[in-house]
Amino acid sequence: MVNIHIYPSPLTHESRILRITDALAQAGIFTRIDVVGVARADLPAVETVDAMRSLVRLPRRLFAHSEGFIAKLVRTIEWSARVLASLRGRRVSCINAHSLAVLPLCVLASKLTGARLVYDTHELETETVAAHGMRQRFARRVERMFIRSCDMVCVVSDSIADWYAHEYGIPRPAVVRNIPQFPTPQSGDRETVRARMGLRPGHMGFIYQGGLMEGRGVERLLRVFAQLPGVDLVCMGSGPLEPAVQAAAAGHPNIHFVPAVPPHEVLQYTRAADVGLCLTANCCLSYYFSLPNKMFEYLHAGLPVIVTPLLDQRRLVESYGCGWVASEDDEALAALVRSIDPAQIRQVQSAVDRAAAELNWDNEKARLIRAYRDHGFA
Repeated sequence: MVNIHIYPSPLTHESRILRITDALAQAGIFTRIDVVGVARADLPAVETVDAMRSLVRLPRRLFAHSEGFIAKLVRTIEWSARVLASLRGRRVSCINAHSLAVLPLCVLASKLTGARLVYDTHELETETVAAHGMRQRFARRVERMFIRSCDMVCVVSDSIADWYAHEYGIPRPAVVRNIPQFPTPQSGDRETVRARMGLRPGHMGFIYQGGLMEGRGVERLLRVFAQLPGVDLVCMGSGPLEPAVQAAAAGHPNIHFVPAVPPHEVLQYTRAADVGLCLTANCCLSYYFSLPNKMFEYLHAGLPVIVTPLLDQRRLVESYGCGWVASEDDEALAALVRSIDPAQIRQVQSAVDRAAAELNWDNEKARLIRAYRDHGFA
């Protein structure tokens, strides 16, 4: 039972694909799993993950130093041909498309090999910030054309599943939320870590961690906390807004910048704060339906969360009572931040602990395996 996962990247940070393939291998759904991506000069062409899984990186050599549209199209066709050639003669049971960009290729591969096809979409790709105008209309047509060829569709939130079922008239997709596998936090004195992050003794510490980029509420946080000198904000991560965060930290003693830390250290830093912040902007439908990793990281670090009233984030916080839903008004957000004190955090701590206990990869893995078996994979 050979399973091929296809994703057009160098396969260096694809934690969801690795979690899914590990779960499928451990459950015995497949006996051999290859993840096929794009070659990069500093990475091996074939990388063994474990006894059952490998990463296979195929080259795109034509017009390698050109970035024009025609050059990119030619490289895509070349890489697609290499993917199909790599499958020739193999007895493949299932092909997984992990992006709309490779869905047509995977449909063709499934027809040539006789393999079943799973579409595992990591976000609502046709409804992102970058998707608009002709590009969006083309993406929607492609997805509508090819999604009915899939034996199973898997998405990352209930709202996205409902959207797909309504928009394309297909059976409701399986939902496997993108909850990370959390390492055991490294031991360390909480006050020492707080001092390392710049948090002042006796002050409430609010943390934003992740990409420092537009659409994630970073600029709004800097604007609001600049007016709250008695409350500390930590922005931990990297991205295009890093200079803005550094400038705000230089000008305000309550705002602190911490560069991105290795994944195994994230929870240690996060748990040293008091409240986690996830203020995703309502700028596209994909964001409106999103459940960012940082929400689960905050909860597993023992922190209540503040979110904006985006559909799935609001539902999660309200269903567990594990935090607060902030309006999109800056003054209201500032008032909410001012109102949170240690007593309020103690009141919601049991809800935070319950959410962390239930929202974990083990439970999502069970949903994944059940979905595959319900669709006849076993």
